[in-house]
Amino acid sequence: MKSAKWLAALPVAAFFSGGWLSSVAPTFVFGMPFLMVWNVSWLVLTSLIMVVIDRAEGDLDAADVKGDAR
Repeated sequence: MKSAKWLAALPVAAFFSGGWLSSVAPTFVFGMPFLMVWNVSWLVLTSLIMVVIDRAEGDLDAADVKGDAR
């Protein structure tokens, strides 16, 4: 993956689509309100997405660090 930064737009889109989805989704999921389940699940997914972005592009500065050993 050359650039994975576009993945950071997914949590933002999910946050803004949660209100719309709550009008068409069931009222309760797993005994909790839908928006609560939606927000908690995207909280976890956002962390996973940031890990993917870090793994994909985290070594971009590695060339600078290796050449600057003092």
